[in-house]
Amino acid sequence: MLRFLLTFACLLAVAACQKTAPSTTPPLPVSYASATTADVPMYVETFGNCETVASVTIVPQVTGILAETKFTEGTFVKAGQPIFQIDPKPYQAAVQQAQGDLETAQANLVDAQQKLTRQQALYKTKVNDVQDLQDAQAAMQATQGNVTSSRAELDNAKINLGYCTINSPIEGKTGPYLINTGNLVTANSSKLVNIQTISPIYVDYTFSEADLGKLRQWIDEDGLDVEVTVPGDEGPIETGKMHFFDNQIASGTGTLMMRATFPNQDQRLWPGQFVDVRVILTVLKNAVVVPAEAVLVGQTGDYVFVLQEDNTLAMRPIEKGQREGDRIVIKSGLSVGEKVVTSGQIALAAGEKVAPVATPTPAPPAR
Repeated sequence: MLRFLLTFACLLAVAACQKTAPSTTPPLPVSYASATTADVPMYVETFGNCETVASVTIVPQVTGILAETKFTEGTFVKAGQPIFQIDPKPYQAAVQQAQGDLETAQANLVDAQQKLTRQQALYKTKVNDVQDLQDAQAAMQATQGNVTSSRAELDNAKINLGYCTINSPIEGKTGPYLINTGNLVTANSSKLVNIQTISPIYVDYTFSEADLGKLRQWIDEDGLDVEVTVPGDEGPIETGKMHFFDNQIASGTGTLMMRATFPNQDQRLWPGQFVDVRVILTVLKNAVVVPAEAVLVGQTGDYVFVLQEDNTLAMRPIEKGQREGDRIVIKSGLSVGEKVVTSGQIALAAGEKVAPVATPTPAPPAR
């Protein structure tokens, strides 16, 4: 009996050791965020180049020695600011000469008028004949012409004297000196310096003809807002206004050239600079948005994993819109407030229970 009891006890012990322990694998932790609403711009992206509004190469209007340069190359100048001085002495002398010629002509005119008056009086008394009177009239008309011509010569001499001081016709940034002080410059030929407007500035870009329908749908008489960013520059977005587009589509490229104007007060944009361009067509009010990493692509299209109240997952097909920074617009398939998984989706399946961890909602991009 004792042997039987010992054998039975051993069998019970072996059976207890072979009993399978219940599974204790915890749910997979995932991050999630709630779908929210935001006003999101609808846009078309392209690229372009900055172009100066005005570029002027300064050329003298009179010939002479360049006596003085009144600015430092590479600096900004104001419209009307004196920038060059041509030696004025020859032109001052020309003004004095013209003034003397005018005074002589005016004196001759007075003398001719007096002679004509005498000849008219003599003609009335039959002392002289008509030929003397006509000669006096012709002499006075000639002296009148001399006065007019001399006055014009004086005006022209004064204009040339004024041209000796060269003022900047625009506000802008100067380039390098093209001729140094002390050299002889020639009227309408010698190039002195180039000046380009920086503020405001144009951005020229192209628009695909495939997007022309969108442009026509949203453009109005006020134009469209245009945003540009400089590649590699983390500064704020520059905002301008589209004011011009070409009157034909380029047949070779199928694009339409457009132009926007930017105030560029901080002078971040520079002529010739390459920029990324975003043309704002309209603003989607109260659009449903989620973090961009929540959206996945499957064989049947885009989808997200939605977190249920019992912490299980549902795979939800969605129709996505455009991306805005770290967020993406959901056109359909998702409601505001629903929770979507934002990380770890590759290892997930519909109906699986998870351990959710909330993640901060991404802020809208700075503008």
